[in-house]
Amino acid sequence: MASLGGLDVAYGSSLQLVRTNVLVVDTDATTTQAEADVVHSIASQKWVSSLQPDFTCFTNMANAQPVTFANGYATALTDQVENSILKDLTATPLSGSQRDGTASNNRGLAIEAILSVGLVEIQVDDTAVVDDLFLDDGGSTAGEEVGDDEQVFPHELQSAVMKTSFDAGLMAQTMDLELIVKASDASAGTPVVTGDVSGLTDTSTAAALNDAIGDSATLVSVIALGRVL
Repeated sequence: MASLGGLDVAYGSSLQLVRTNVLVVDTDATTTQAEADVVHSIASQKWVSSLQPDFTCFTNMANAQPVTFANGYATALTDQVENSILKDLTATPLSGSQRDGTASNNRGLAIEAILSVGLVEIQVDDTAVVDDLFLDDGGSTAGEEVGDDEQVFPHELQSAVMKTSFDAGLMAQTMDLELIVKASDASAGTPVVTGDVSGLTDTSTAAALNDAIGDSATLVSVIALGRVL
C-alpha cells in the first residue's frame, strides 16, 4: 500500500489517498504459498515503485467467459491474507500484510471511495499490455461505439463497496477484485504450473520472473480514499 498523502480537510489526516497494487497469477493449483512468497518478493524488489505489488494472489481461472475462480494453491491458505499473499480476490484490503477471522487483528483502512482502477496484462517479453477493460466495443461503422460500455466496471467496484457498507452498517474494509479481473482478458493465457515458478529465488531477476509468470499474470492497481480506523 502506498499512501499518496493525507488530506487537509475536515476529517484531517485520518483520510488517506491510497494506491493498492495486486499481482494476480493464474495457476493450475499445484503452486504453493512459498512459491507465491518468492514471486511477491521479486516483484516487490525489482519492479518500479509505482507497480510493486502490495499483495499477490495465485488463483485458478477458467479460460473461458464468464470467468470463474478457484483455489490457486496446492494447499489453500487458512487466512485471507498471509504475509501479503491473498487467499483469493474476494476480500482484498487496501493495506495490511495479515488478515484473518479475528476482527481485532484486522485494524486498517476503511474504504471511503474507489477513485480509479487500472489493469495491465504482463507478457513474457518484458512488456505489458493494456487490457480492453475500459474500452467500448467498436461498432460496424467507423467511429461508432455500439458495444457494451466496459468503463462501468470501476464504478461497479465502488457500488459493491457501498452495498457492503450499507448491508453491514459498517465501513467496508475490503473490495472484491474478482469484479475487475472477471471483466478483463486476464483468463486468456495458459496457467502457470509449478515448474514455471519453482526455479525462482528471492534474488532472481525481473526478467526471470516475467519468463515464469508472463502471459498468465495481471497487475491490478486501485486508487482509493481510505479512512484510518
